[in-house]
Amino acid sequence: MNSIFNYSRRSHLCLRIMFVLIALIFFVMENSFAQTQDDWNKFRLAQSYENIGNYEKAFELYRELYFRFPVQFQFYDAYYRMLTQLKRYDEAIGLLRDKLNQNPDDFNTYGELAVLYDRKGIKDSIEYFIQQGLNRNPKNAMAYKFIANILIQNRMFDYANRVLEEGKARISDNDMFIIDLININTILMNYQKSCSEMIELLKKQPQQISFVQNKLSQIISNPAGLETAIQVFERNVVRKNLSILKLLAWLYFQNREFKKAFDITLEIEKLTNSNGYEILEFSNRAYQEGFIDEAVRGYEYILKNFKEKKDLEAMSIIGLARSFDQLFQNEFQSKNISWKLYKQPADTNNKNLKEALKYYSIIYNNYTLPNLVAEALFKTALFYKEHFQDYTKAKDLLNRLINDYVLTDYYAKGLLLAGDIEKISGYDDKAYNYYERLRTFSRANETERNLAQFQIAEILIRKSLYDSAKSVLSNIKKNTTSDVANDAIEFLMIITEQESSPQNLKTYTEIERLIEAKQFDEAIKKISSINLDDDYSIYQNRLRMMLAELFITTNKYSDALAQLNYVYELKEKTIYSDRALFRIGQLYLYGLKDKIRAEQTFNKLLAEFPSSIFVSEVRALINQIQTENF
Repeated sequence: MNSIFNYSRRSHLCLRIMFVLIALIFFVMENSFAQTQDDWNKFRLAQSYENIGNYEKAFELYRELYFRFPVQFQFYDAYYRMLTQLKRYDEAIGLLRDKLNQNPDDFNTYGELAVLYDRKGIKDSIEYFIQQGLNRNPKNAMAYKFIANILIQNRMFDYANRVLEEGKARISDNDMFIIDLININTILMNYQKSCSEMIELLKKQPQQISFVQNKLSQIISNPAGLETAIQVFERNVVRKNLSILKLLAWLYFQNREFKKAFDITLEIEKLTNSNGYEILEFSNRAYQEGFIDEAVRGYEYILKNFKEKKDLEAMSIIGLARSFDQLFQNEFQSKNISWKLYKQPADTNNKNLKEALKYYSIIYNNYTLPNLVAEALFKTALFYKEHFQDYTKAKDLLNRLINDYVLTDYYAKGLLLAGDIEKISGYDDKAYNYYERLRTFSRANETERNLAQFQIAEILIRKSLYDSAKSVLSNIKKNTTSDVANDAIEFLMIITEQESSPQNLKTYTEIERLIEAKQFDEAIKKISSINLDDDYSIYQNRLRMMLAELFITTNKYSDALAQLNYVYELKEKTIYSDRALFRIGQLYLYGLKDKIRAEQTFNKLLAEFPSSIFVSEVRALINQIQTENF
């Protein structure tokens, strides 16, 4: 009976104690919560001070919070951050040492101590704490990673490199260290080491080819890096490791050692039995990167050696058409030609032109892909217009393009070209119809529509519809970002000035037509027959500038120089003064090959027309002259 009574008393006592403890816990939690709210408000205030650069005030608040709640990580982190910000390194070191006493296996803390001793310049302590951290658990890969990452974040790359090397040596599964060593040695420009690690990685994980190529791209921006990379890959090439072979070919390619690159590609082709696709990839890359001769070599090799592969044949023919087209265009981009505003037709026996026409004709006669066929039709028509002046052949091709390939990227371009041909041929009504179709075509881009509208304005002038022409041009000039807008503004000024002399406006559009038809001698005769007696007429000065450009095109540099000097030397400056001076400089540089006078002319432009639109280009030309980059 007593035992039952004693048990009952003990139970009652336990219940009372439990209720007291629960009440006490709720009381503490309630008060703690209130304190926490106040403290978090104080923490946010400290953050505000920190954000505006008042570090001392922020430090005081963070310190107070930390010492009240040392286990709250955010308070600790903020306090530590302010200690380092204010360079109170000894206090920060003390804080970290206290942290280590509580958790001796915290790898990050060893790394942070090394960083602080680095800032204090105490080298022995740097080494000591790094090694202490690693020795806590030398077989733990994450110890090396954590410490190395902290060192890297604080730009202690050499120390981080040594940590990673040690980790790689001590840990059997060390692939993670190889990637880190590639990264850090790339940063340190230790190209030999970085590339050696790349080889090791590719031997273990060939699928890492994209990562390695990305790192190689960073290295080879330095010529010494490219040379080193090639040497390392050559020494370590493994004939059956496709990743290493592909990257060696790519390195040769970047070094313009195209024969070696092509030979390696052929080797890869044989190892993989890829039926020509490796060669196609090489050729496409060569084309995309502007090495057109090498692209041609690859495409021609495919046509010769993989005749049974019809898809490869098609892609190679497309590649050859575009490659010979680009080689032909490159001829017009040479310095001796590109500076001329109007271009003479090319020799119709030009090899690249003939080859481009040959392969484009194969495309539009044999293939069915709409955009591809449309491209071939358009490019061929353009060649016949520009270089053969065979408008009948060009129109036949364009009719097929316009009738059958409305939904392609070349439909709008075809309409514009067809309109240009009709306008050149004197059929303004037909030209107008093409331009109007383009203007209202929803898929045409803004530049194409503006060009069509500009041509419509010329046709309206010839029809004496001046108000309509001005309305069209005014619509173009609203878009100030369009290249056509400046031409529209200039044309509007001429129309406004000459509206009372309609024959002058018609003569102007006739001269433009002759130039588009590449009848340059006829255009020169036409302008020369006009009495240019008003020095400050926009119309007449525009004709003088056109005459100068025609003389440049026909290599009559003395005559061109006379016209340009006349415009530039007018007592009162006109809208053409800076342009005339700019072209004088270019004429000396490219036409007369007189770099001294060219530079003098360009400097004169900078001095007299500091706000000219030609300033940036002139500065670049002066720099090229001075560096003999001609």
